[in-house]
Amino acid sequence: TGEIVIPLKYDEVYSLSDGLVKVGIGAKGKYHKGWNKIKYGFIDKTGKEVIPIMYDDVCSFDEGLAKVKLDGKYGFINRAGKVVIPLKYDDAYDFSEGLAQVGVRVTDKYTGFNDIKYGFIDKIGNEIISFKYDDILLDRYNGFHEGLARVKSCHKYGFIDKTGKEIVPVKYDDADIFYDELAKVKLNGKYG
Repeated sequence: TGEIVIPLKYDEVYSLSDGLVKVGIGAKGKYHKGWNKIKYGFIDKTGKEVIPIMYDDVCSFDEGLAKVKLDGKYGFINRAGKVVIPLKYDDAYDFSEGLAQVGVRVTDKYTGFNDIKYGFIDKIGNEIISFKYDDILLDRYNGFHEGLARVKSCHKYGFIDKTGKEIVPVKYDDADIFYDELAKVKLNGKYG
């Protein structure tokens, strides 16, 4: 009918996803004085603010939770806006197969360098896989695919299951994810 349902007051509006719309208010861009001062939240289809517009970033809901960022830290909220997993992680990814990859900043005891180490948490924030990997390589499956996640430690690759058990040793120079129970790997310049 051409009737405006949601007021024209937002600087950013994203597509409707699971009944909610990500919206942002504030300045963004290299020519704005308050660069990246935009705040995000969610509204419903009627324009009612469902989750306060207070976060530095919000992501779509996956498996009932949305990743949010505030003051450089990540956590997860439910559809009611309640913080379910505290905003304490230095990096985070969406949930996949019941787990989310998260990272914490640690200081290497030998080099003194400050790096992020990755592990996995469940939907209530329990650490399921300890924070010991340099990277957990993501693709369209966000970590786990066919029950396995590709991990990297000390420039070597391997695969773990959802309990953190190494199913394929972390020893390869490169590795692709599993498809139909097979994964391409590289060792000493040769693929198999």
